[in-house]
Amino acid sequence: MSIPSRGGETILVVEQEPTARATLCRTLRAEGYQVIPVGRGLETQWCVERQGSWLHLLVAELAAPESDHYHLGIPLTTLLSSTPVIFTSREPRETHVRRGLLHPAAPFLRTPASPGVIARLVRRILDRSGAATLM
Repeated sequence: MSIPSRGGETILVVEQEPTARATLCRTLRAEGYQVIPVGRGLETQWCVERQGSWLHLLVAELAAPESDHYHLGIPLTTLLSSTPVIFTSREPRETHVRRGLLHPAAPFLRTPASPGVIARLVRRILDRSGAATLM
């Protein structure tokens, strides 16, 4: 997959809460990214099947009320084997690490976050060689 010029990458945002999803998407679009917003696991799988080779980053809510989006990545690893992921949550990283849902070194964004924090983390993950992938 070729990387477009800085800021032109395609990012899939998986967030169930509409306001949080809109905030993430608005912030990323303002930075010049192409954003595909989805709210549930099945929507995500459908988007990946249609857009998988064009995705440069997945930003996924880690602990959603109905499901754990961490687990939605498992059946998608063939399609997204080289796509970096940033997990988001309203809960602290340590909570998810203790539950065994998040590796301590996995890219993580505690929400809500300022647009600057979001933009810097996304850019750092996209620029970093050998970025963490879904598995």
